Amino acid sequence: MGKRYKNFVFTFGALLISGLFLFPGPLFAQPTNVLVAAPAKSLTWFPAFLAKEKGFYKQESLDVDFIVMSPRLALQALVAGDLGYVTTLGSTIRAAFRGLPVRVVMTICEKPHFALIAKPGVKSLGELKGKVLGISSFGASTDTMARALLEKHRLSAGQDVTILAVGGGLNRLAALKSGAIDATLIEAPYNVMLEREGYSKILFVGDFIPSPIAGLGTSLDRIRKNPDEIRRLIRATLRGIQYAKANRQEVVRIIARWTESDAAVAEGSYEMAVQTWSSTGAPNPQALSVAMEEVKADLKLERAPHPNEAFEWGFVQR
Repeated sequence: MGKRYKNFVFTFGALLISGLFLFPGPLFAQPTNVLVAAPAKSLTWFPAFLAKEKGFYKQESLDVDFIVMSPRLALQALVAGDLGYVTTLGSTIRAAFRGLPVRVVMTICEKPHFALIAKPGVKSLGELKGKVLGISSFGASTDTMARALLEKHRLSAGQDVTILAVGGGLNRLAALKSGAIDATLIEAPYNVMLEREGYSKILFVGDFIPSPIAGLGTSLDRIRKNPDEIRRLIRATLRGIQYAKANRQEVVRIIARWTESDAAVAEGSYEMAVQTWSSTGAPNPQALSVAMEEVKADLKLERAPHPNEAFEWGFVQR
């Protein structure tokens, strides 16, 4: 009896040990909780949501949750360690150049999705003189891009055109419909919805300012302490981008459900967004150059700064 028991224990132990080598990951590993802040529900970072939806993060032992938070509050929480990552690149880049210990580690969207949409009757940017232009928040990408567009058309923000911060995409949509603002920079699917209702599309911002708009930013402290987590997060997010590009019909259905829009709006939104998602996780040279020129103008620098002061490329280059 004793010999038979010993043989059983030996056999079970051998099977258990061999099983540990056969399984692709730690048998009893607990997933790492990761909190990511976004300023609004937007197709600019939709591939990250898709990565969660398809279980790509779970396959990397990550339990990712998204929270809507203003860029300013999100950066404060990021530096304090209360937040893991942010999706807003514009505010993260500028914060890095202002000396905050943050860096961009990945680009998801390398061209702004925003369209300049105005109330019926307003057909050009010049016709916004004396009117109110809605943005999400001061210091956010909608703010800097609105000011850049006005400057290109020789209009002064605050003098010729009033800039009003009204919040996320749904807030800007509601403000335009209510007449509280005359125009707004707004992303998909809201721009598609408004166009279908007769509002004027003046321009697509990405055609004029092709700079990176969404991705993953994090703190220097996290880069030092959790590089493997960052690599796994980026790997899963890139899978989300690849899946979004390769599975059009399924992804359009997911967009429709996620944005609570109909099939036609989701289709139009996908058509616009799919061309802007980065396949590599790094912005193209033109987008990067434009982003640095934006920083130069915003911070009133004599020359465009070097991207390495705001970007940590090592994770997407491996």
